Amino acid sequence: MSAAYSIFEAEFRSFLRRNTQALSKRLFGTIIIALLGLLFSFACIRLVKFVIDNPELFPEGSNEGYGTILLIFFALFTLRSAGITYRRIIKSKRMELHLVQPISPRQIMFGMFLSILIPNMLLASLLFLVFYTGNIVTNSNIDLSNEFLGLFFLFTILSALSGYMFSIVGALYPFSRKMTFLLTLSPILVVLMLVANGSHSYPNEALAITSICLLLLLIYFYNMDRIFIEALESYKIHSSSHKNPIRILQFKWLGSLLGTRVSSICSKEVISSIREKDVLSSAFSTFSIAFILVFWWFKMGIPSEPIGDLPSSLYYPGMLAISMYMGALLQCTMLGSTILGVEGKRMWIMKSNPVESILIMKGKASALIMMALPGLIAIWLPICILAGFPLKVTLFFGECVLILLFCNTGLGIWAGSAFANFEESDRGNPDILVQFMLMGTSAFISSIILILPATVMLWNHDLGLFAGLIFSFVSFGILFAGIRAASSSYKSIFIDSYGV
Repeated sequence: MSAAYSIFEAEFRSFLRRNTQALSKRLFGTIIIALLGLLFSFACIRLVKFVIDNPELFPEGSNEGYGTILLIFFALFTLRSAGITYRRIIKSKRMELHLVQPISPRQIMFGMFLSILIPNMLLASLLFLVFYTGNIVTNSNIDLSNEFLGLFFLFTILSALSGYMFSIVGALYPFSRKMTFLLTLSPILVVLMLVANGSHSYPNEALAITSICLLLLLIYFYNMDRIFIEALESYKIHSSSHKNPIRILQFKWLGSLLGTRVSSICSKEVISSIREKDVLSSAFSTFSIAFILVFWWFKMGIPSEPIGDLPSSLYYPGMLAISMYMGALLQCTMLGSTILGVEGKRMWIMKSNPVESILIMKGKASALIMMALPGLIAIWLPICILAGFPLKVTLFFGECVLILLFCNTGLGIWAGSAFANFEESDRGNPDILVQFMLMGTSAFISSIILILPATVMLWNHDLGLFAGLIFSFVSFGILFAGIRAASSSYKSIFIDSYGV
C-alpha cells in the first residue's frame, strides 16, 4: 500500500506542477475563461430555478429531473478519465520507471488509479463549490437531496474507475481479445447509464444498484493486474509499427489527384490520429450531434406552429445548419489547430524529410477532410431523409457541407501552423485565447459564406443550388489560401520551437 501511495504522490505532484506551470504561462487567459465559466454557471443555475418554479411548462417534472445531470456528469467524467489514462499511463514512457521497481503490478495499477481518482474528486468538489456559490449569488435557494449527493459521490468514483479500466482494456491487441473484455464490461456501463438517467424516480434503488456495480468493478479491477501489464506491452509493440493493414485508409486513389506523397502523408495522419486517439473526441462529439438530431426528430417531429418568428418549415433546416457548423468547427478548425503541435519532439522527422512544405500541408488538409466527412455526412443525410426535405434542398445542404468543410479546414490548417504549440502536455492545443479567436473567426466566415447562398435558396431553389456551387468553389479557394499560408508558417518553424 505504501508503494501505491508513493506512486500516487509522485504523479499527483507532477500533476500540480504541470498545472501550475500552465497557469503561470496563461494567467490572463485563464482568469478570463474562469470568469466566463462562472457567469455561464450562474446563468445555468437561474435556468434550473426557472424550471423548478414553472412545472407547468415542463410536464416531465421540474424538481425530479436530476437523473439527466448525473448521466451527463458520468459520461463526461468517464471520457475524461479514459483520455487521461491513455495519455498518462498507456502512452507514458514514465511507466517504465515504475515497472522496473521491485513492486507488484497491482500496486502500480492502484497508485496510478489514485492519480486519476483524486483529481476527479477535486474537480467534482469544485463543481459543488461553484454551485453553492451561484446558489447564494443568484438567490436561487435550490436544495440538493441526500440521495443526489450520495449518487454524485458514487458516480464520481465510478467514472474514474470505468474510464481507467476501459482505457486499459482498449489498448489490448489483437482486436478479438480487446472485444472480449469490452463486451464483459459494457453491460455494467450500460446499466450505470440507465440507472443514472432514472435515478430521480427511484433514488434508493439507484443507490443500491450503483453500489453493487461499484463492488463488481472493484473486484474486476483488483484482478486485472495481468491485463494492465499486457495492455502496456501491447501498446509498446503495436505503436512502434507503422503498417497500415486497412486498405481503405491507405488512400491510394488520392495519388492520381494529389500525388503519391500527399496521399501517403494523408494516410499517415489519419492512422496516427486514430492510433493516438486525437480524433476520437471530436468524432464522438460530431456523431453525438447527429444522434441528438435524429433523437429530437423522433421525440418532437415537425412543429405544427411557428416558433417565435421562425416558420415551422425552417425549424429543421436551421437546426441542421447549426449542427453542421458545429461538426465542422470541431473536426476541421479545432482539430486542425493541433495538426502540427501534436507532433511534439517528433517534428524533426518531418522537417528532415525532403518533402516540400506545400505537399505536407496538402496531405494534412486532406487528412482533416477525410476524418471530418463521415461525421458531417451523418449529420446531413439522416435528418434530410427523416424530415422529408425536397431533393434540391437536400443537395443544397450537401453543398453546405462542402462549404463548411473547405472553409474550416483552411482555417484550421493555417492555425495549426501559425499557432503551433509543441508542449506534449497540451496535445498540440493552442492557447485558450487563440482557440476562442478561432471559434469566432470560424463562426464569422461560415455565417457569411452560408447566408448568401441560403438567401438565394429561399427565393429560388434552382438559383440557390447554383449559388451553393459557386460558394463551394469560393470555399475551396479559402482552403487553398489556408494551405499556402500554413506552408509559409511551416517554413518558419525551427528546431528551437519544438526541441529534440
